[in-house]
Amino acid sequence: MWRSTIYCRINTITSSIDTITSSIGGCLVAVFGRRAMNGFHRGCGRWVTLGVGFLAAIGAGLVLSAPVIGQQSCVDYSSDPAGCQPSTFDTPIGQMPSVRVNREGKLDPMSSEDDARAGAAKLEKDLHLFRNFEHLHWVVTVPSEKDSSSGAWKGGDLDASGDGRGLGIGGNCIFVGHGNGPGRKHAVNIFRIQENPEKQPPVQVGEIPAMFEGNEGFDDRELRSLVYKTSRGEDRYILVRNAGTNTIGRMETYRIDMNTCLPLAKSEITDFHAQSHEFFLWHDPANNNRVLVYMTNWSGGLPDPEHPGLKVPDAIVLAVTDEDTGELLPKAKMLAGFSLQEVGGPPIDERPDPTGLFSDGRFLDFSHLKSLAGQPGNFQNREQNRLHSLSVTPDGERVYVAGTTAGFYVLDSEAVAHHRDAELASGTAGCNQRSTIVSSDGGIDPSKLSQLANDCVHMVINNDPGLKAFLASSASDRAKAERYLVLLTRSRFDVYPPVNALPTGTHSAVFVPDRPAQVRGNTKGRPAYVWVTDENGGCPLNYARMISVESEITPIMVGAFSIPDNALDECIGQAITEPNGQPRRRVAQQNHNPTVFKNMVFNTWYGHGLRAIDISRPETPREVGYALTIPHGIARTYPVFKDGLIYWVDNRTGLHVARYTGPRSNELPGAGSGVYEGNATSPHQ
Repeated sequence: MWRSTIYCRINTITSSIDTITSSIGGCLVAVFGRRAMNGFHRGCGRWVTLGVGFLAAIGAGLVLSAPVIGQQSCVDYSSDPAGCQPSTFDTPIGQMPSVRVNREGKLDPMSSEDDARAGAAKLEKDLHLFRNFEHLHWVVTVPSEKDSSSGAWKGGDLDASGDGRGLGIGGNCIFVGHGNGPGRKHAVNIFRIQENPEKQPPVQVGEIPAMFEGNEGFDDRELRSLVYKTSRGEDRYILVRNAGTNTIGRMETYRIDMNTCLPLAKSEITDFHAQSHEFFLWHDPANNNRVLVYMTNWSGGLPDPEHPGLKVPDAIVLAVTDEDTGELLPKAKMLAGFSLQEVGGPPIDERPDPTGLFSDGRFLDFSHLKSLAGQPGNFQNREQNRLHSLSVTPDGERVYVAGTTAGFYVLDSEAVAHHRDAELASGTAGCNQRSTIVSSDGGIDPSKLSQLANDCVHMVINNDPGLKAFLASSASDRAKAERYLVLLTRSRFDVYPPVNALPTGTHSAVFVPDRPAQVRGNTKGRPAYVWVTDENGGCPLNYARMISVESEITPIMVGAFSIPDNALDECIGQAITEPNGQPRRRVAQQNHNPTVFKNMVFNTWYGHGLRAIDISRPETPREVGYALTIPHGIARTYPVFKDGLIYWVDNRTGLHVARYTGPRSNELPGAGSGVYEGNATSPHQ
């Protein structure tokens, strides 16, 4: 027996062996016999350092090369529990059927449910689509229908024709929403988690009818559940539902029976008069009765019919429970609003104009490049500035905002956290309920700048003592406006432009818990980092970024993570056929929603599945696991952790349940720990 360090590279594989799998020193090497295979694992085509006691070469086509100095992709950091990891998994799109399969994993619209499930499981294993995850359950939320003339199944999750949207979990109840539209009104599924959730899949126990207007059903974009005790010690369970169309946004809140998971009562509808999009459910640590919704409006800036002369805010804070009793309010109360444009940020939907404020060529242009499907590369020539998503610290004093092409920024919400709902709703809290409007017709009104710090929700830059002193000085109005705009711009981390951002840009912003900033003055233990995702369609695609908020008024990027399709040549050459050669349906590939722990991120990445990322070293996030389901779908929702298991909804294939088994799995919440998710105060019951 001998020991050495070997640098190895797979140069050619000419044998007929389809797959060689080796696990040496904690590094999985998966080598597929056909190099042309779209899903060749990039981590196995690079140099890897392996400490071994022996080397076995299989097949005449396996060639070992001498090491190249400085070329090394797998580093075993000292005392790092993640150890040596392969490179980020390159999704084998061309090998992943995007429709129903049979028991052999071949495309077959007539296969039975049992055969379709067996074939999907076979392909998930053969293509190595689960690493450090165990796929426990695939739960159908939209059943298939059989065509009486052809015998083919269609329209359901097993056919990758589902329409999954929001996911809410609380107690032992699961709520799954759907994308609807003209003539389509799928109800919200209600499932119950069984006694042995690892062995027994969730079982459906009811439905909540679709919201609709005329013949058009609303998309149930977001669902959030919360179990809590009132000040009288009584258990309460609420479900908040945000649904709508491209122009409509409405919210309802339900009281849920904890035993049956069925609704007992519901609030009146709140109409946002815009496309409400995502929301954060915040539970006040100082008052168990108090639950707030921080709602984002994708089409903020439209006229507000309930407040003539004003516009719909980008973000709205609402109370959904009675702060004195903990009971469901008959109708949600608006407490505060914020709009970036009104405080001097980029104009909403800014387009090229002759003033030079926005001009063609500002964004990188890849439109001359065409994918295999003929789709041009990314290009845009406008600044949309639409608030997309946000997260709220447990104490309620900070809001971390994903503002699409306005980037990432931080809001101060201390007034909302520490005033009573009654005061905020009536305007007697001593702060401005809405953003002070300092920007009008592209100009700044310097006389109003000093009022911004007294808005109930405002940019943290307005707290800066230096800025406050300057605005109170005898400096000219022009100097005050210029200084404010410079500081306001610096207080946003923004890569748009030059990076393209179709259709969204900065999508989610979730703070890293249990890692407070170590800077002087952080007496409240505020987070040091925020995980920010992009949602860019087209090509090239998008990143996830680690943002330092150690200086809240000057956030900076300290690390980034991407998938192989971020590379231009990868996404341009993305497969457009099924494994049998027939044209495949397009599967969106964007980054989407993260749930974040101290050292780990679990990130749904649409067609690239669920990714597990080690962030113990914020500067160098590393993938340590992934879960991609068959048929090829669109992993969408914030992954929800419930008693050690992970639940997520796929746009096309329904509800999935898995267990993470990789590095740092021992650090994650286990049985009895409650519910963790990226868009609600966590843990909750």
